[in-house]
Amino acid sequence: MELRHFNTHFFFLFFLLAGIGVAFLFLPFFSAIIIASILAVLFRQPYQWLLRETRESRTTSALLTCLLVAFVIVVPVFLSLAFAVNEARSLYASIGEGQSAEMIATRFLVSVGQLPVVGQFFQSDIVNADTFSSDIRSASKNALVLLQAAYQGIAHFFFWIFVMFFALFYFLIDGTRAVNYLTRMSPLRDEHDRMLMEKFVSISRATIKGTMLVGIAQGVLGGLAFWIVGVPSPFIWGLIMVFFSVIPMIGAGIIWFPAGIVLLLLGDIWQGLFVLGVGMGIVSTVDNILRPKLVGRDTHMHPLLVFFATLGGISLFGLLGFIIGPIIVALFLALAEIYTTEFQRQLKSYNQAKTGA
Repeated sequence: MELRHFNTHFFFLFFLLAGIGVAFLFLPFFSAIIIASILAVLFRQPYQWLLRETRESRTTSALLTCLLVAFVIVVPVFLSLAFAVNEARSLYASIGEGQSAEMIATRFLVSVGQLPVVGQFFQSDIVNADTFSSDIRSASKNALVLLQAAYQGIAHFFFWIFVMFFALFYFLIDGTRAVNYLTRMSPLRDEHDRMLMEKFVSISRATIKGTMLVGIAQGVLGGLAFWIVGVPSPFIWGLIMVFFSVIPMIGAGIIWFPAGIVLLLLGDIWQGLFVLGVGMGIVSTVDNILRPKLVGRDTHMHPLLVFFATLGGISLFGLLGFIIGPIIVALFLALAEIYTTEFQRQLKSYNQAKTGA
């Protein structure tokens, strides 16, 4: 009995097992590594400029670039979350006292109860002012649990930030060398490797610029509209609109459209019309105006693919999935393009033979 190429098969099996082990080791830091690589791409130009200014000192340039990332991204996020927590506390206190929220609920149920068809449902034993107020009081108790859970996650968040900046520092210094090493390891052609890298860069830039900045603009406009009409806690609602804006086609409309309808049903006519007008006339058009200018020539995907990639990414990777999901789909589409190009002749002959049969 002769085992041909046994050493080769053994090597690749051992290599595969070792690779799986490394993947499990890196899995807890996957999101931090991905975000660090994206930030390294986005802040590559400032890093190169700092290299020239610091006489090619890579360590100093990388440290200054990390400080720039912290100042531009991390600090505003921390300030926004701190302000949102303070506002959530005041909102929790008012709900816990059972004042403003129950008054709004009672007004809402009285107004809706006067409608011809829907009113019968809201006047039933299932949905009425008492049950609605009871649900609000129950939600106020659960709000404290959510705040406590958020505080418990702060330590993990700080550790995630440390890992992200640690990876970003070395990606800036050795990113080019790492890309060259992966290119040498890859059995694909160099042009295909470059295609995959360009796809990663373009979709990362498009997601950050086209999604986050548009989301911030929509959240600010929606929050201002809520503040003008007197909706409680407009900052929190604006922040929620920023998060929901990552969902294609629907976006911030999940928040401002029901809010406008509720205001109309409460009898606040001009406030409801104002929220709906701002939402339809300004907030919903921001995406069409800003996204093409921000994204520019970066890669676009079909809206349906973006929709499922965003929602699927969020369900698998949490909030950061709105970046990771589209990147995975974009890399798959690039591989599919490589496949159709490289095996075009075989696919054509196979399809012709299948048609002839």
